[in-house]
Amino acid sequence: MPSKHLVEGDVRAVGRGGDAVVETPNGVVLVPGALPDERVELTLTSSKRGAARGHLTRVLRASAERREPSCADALRCGGCPLMIASPELQRDIKQGFLREACRGLPGADDTEIEWVDSVRKLAYRRRARLAWHRDAIGYRQLHSKRVTDIRECIVLMEPLREGWSEVRKCLSSSLRGSGDIQLQLTGADRVVVDLHANDDQAPELFEACDALSHRPVIAGVTLRTSDAGRPATWGESNVAIRTGEGDTLEGPAGAFSQANDAVNARLVESVVELAEPAGLRVLELHCGIGNFTVGLAAQAKTLVAVEQDPRAVEACQGNLKRRGLQARVAVGDANQPPKGRYEVIVLDPPRQGAKALFEHGDVLPGPKRVVYVSCDTATLARDLRLATAKGYRVDRLIGFDMFPQTAHLESLVRLVRA
Repeated sequence: MPSKHLVEGDVRAVGRGGDAVVETPNGVVLVPGALPDERVELTLTSSKRGAARGHLTRVLRASAERREPSCADALRCGGCPLMIASPELQRDIKQGFLREACRGLPGADDTEIEWVDSVRKLAYRRRARLAWHRDAIGYRQLHSKRVTDIRECIVLMEPLREGWSEVRKCLSSSLRGSGDIQLQLTGADRVVVDLHANDDQAPELFEACDALSHRPVIAGVTLRTSDAGRPATWGESNVAIRTGEGDTLEGPAGAFSQANDAVNARLVESVVELAEPAGLRVLELHCGIGNFTVGLAAQAKTLVAVEQDPRAVEACQGNLKRRGLQARVAVGDANQPPKGRYEVIVLDPPRQGAKALFEHGDVLPGPKRVVYVSCDTATLARDLRLATAKGYRVDRLIGFDMFPQTAHLESLVRLVRA
């Protein structure tokens, strides 16, 4: 007798998190591992926040765009849910996210989505955030805090893969409790390791971190424990981040950087192009260590840049100074920027978006152009509705395939005064 939890359904789409949206007799179910136009068999597993979830048991009718994943861990890890799809389908799915975010907004339906592809589909990531819990070291599972033990990751650039192997060799027997591990490429071929421990650690871990810092591929190691205070550091903890041909930014360990150097170089070019800052008063929000700041400062009449992290502000100021550029870079809340008369706003907020800025901010409306870099099309959609309600319209849309094999999309939208 068949299980009452076993159902069949047709895949309607792939959602922003990478799960397939499956129509079944029991209603819509979210299922990892399926593609549009497939018919699948699934097991119902849970219902959370109004969404039913399931586990894929069989593909009854496969999409012509389905591919065998390059990674043996792809289906259990969950980090690359679109590795089962052709590059063409991956592009169509992601462009659909951006189109849906802008649907019906002034100017959007008449604006073509431009696309910047990633030449590398594997070995493209210059940084990775991993975790450990007890004996497992790897990635957190999709929709879970559980850590899946992963020995290698083929979307990481080769120095990071080597660095990951060294982390496992040197630290696995010394780590206690749980925590996060960030690996970040510095320069062309060395790695900075940044550890955040949720629990107190034994002296053996400090000794192991020292040994790790002497491995040829490792530039430096930092360790933050549950105790307050400055992190322990071995070797060189600062990072050098490539932003273009022969150009690098310097920043502290853990400083935010885009994951794909080649695509980020195109993103920087496009932001400056769309901002058209020459001779204008520009406000940049969430500037970080200066990914866009350097290009904007080279052309703007005046530039005010705001960032919440004091370490990033100091690094941004240093990156400008080394190039002989000037800008006012301030520590502050980007949702409440310094008052002033700005002609252009450039913002690159975290996943939460910039609701407060668009809803209550004093600087809008006002600037003739707003250039918005987004890593989440759901919050982008909300913020664009708020912006267009204040008299702006969409006139450029560009998608950047910063994260091949995943459902993540980096988007660039320009708003102009209607």
